[in-house]
Amino acid sequence: MKKLILSFVLVAAFFSLRAQEVRYTEASDLNLIGKPFPGTPNPYHRVDTLVFKGFNTTENRQVRCPVGMAVLFKSNTTKITISTEWGYVYNSVSTMPIAFKGYDLYIKNNKGEWQYAASGANKQYKKGETDTFTLIENMDGSQHDFMLYMPMYSEVHSCKIGIDMDASIEPAGSDFRHRIAVYGSSFTQGVSTSRAGMSWPMQFMRNTGLQIVSIAASGRCMMQPYYTTVLEAIEADAFIFDTFSNPVSDTIRERLIPFIDRLIKAHPGKPLIFQRTIYRERRNFDTALDMREAAKAQAVEELFREIKNGREKAKYKHVYLITPNASDNHETSVDGTHPNDYGYSLWARSIEKPVKKILAKYGIN
Repeated sequence: MKKLILSFVLVAAFFSLRAQEVRYTEASDLNLIGKPFPGTPNPYHRVDTLVFKGFNTTENRQVRCPVGMAVLFKSNTTKITISTEWGYVYNSVSTMPIAFKGYDLYIKNNKGEWQYAASGANKQYKKGETDTFTLIENMDGSQHDFMLYMPMYSEVHSCKIGIDMDASIEPAGSDFRHRIAVYGSSFTQGVSTSRAGMSWPMQFMRNTGLQIVSIAASGRCMMQPYYTTVLEAIEADAFIFDTFSNPVSDTIRERLIPFIDRLIKAHPGKPLIFQRTIYRERRNFDTALDMREAAKAQAVEELFREIKNGREKAKYKHVYLITPNASDNHETSVDGTHPNDYGYSLWARSIEKPVKKILAKYGIN
């Protein structure tokens, strides 16, 4: 009898261990969308910094982060484990670790809509070691379409998706249409979001079905000539800009027209949609900041009057200016500058109608 009981225990232990085994697939071997340039040596880098030069140390780190990228795959697994080999890892007091060094999972529901499923990150890891954690478990084991957002602000050398040993995994096709390039500040990168899928470009993408490719540059989106070279080389059907949040008024006056002229030459006939910068809540009682922000806004309005009413207005017929809104009650700010998730949701919804109206003129629906 003891031998029989021992046999049952051993069999149960075997199947228990078997259930805990995980089979891994490199995420880049599936369908990696939202990538600005194909064929980078590291598939999770947005820009190949050996090809595009001029970036400083901060900018090099930023363009190597996979913000805006997501992995599409199908699987009947009951559990998903993520195993990451990191390069540069960001740290922040105003942004959740789940956003800057974590993963954000959506599953397509029975209505065909992307629905939030899970998000997570390890609290700590040792540099040079593989970082592994369970993202979701106890799923029903039926086939699902998954969309996994990559970390917003940290460099990934390898991302492996772990599934049950007896489950299947394969790339999923993308329902997202066209390629809309976005270039902007920390707002566009998604600083102060709680997770990687909550920046305004990612929410806009889910809301509209238009694929976003991100060249966000937190604190460094100032229409620099070397960044313009990157934008000239991107293949996109349209461009949306958040270029007035970082530079001061003098820089805007100096760089905007040359920036636009280069993009018109590189992408003739394609819509270039600029956004006014959003209202920063720290302006409420900081008089110096309020004056700087007002000067920036005035510079933008004067330059766009020149663009739209000047002698060369025909040259700029594909250039547009719209107004985003990230607050409805002065209570959506995390740090006086960046919105929270709700603020970014307001932003995405506020530009949806004007952007879609513009894009429709170009057959982009």
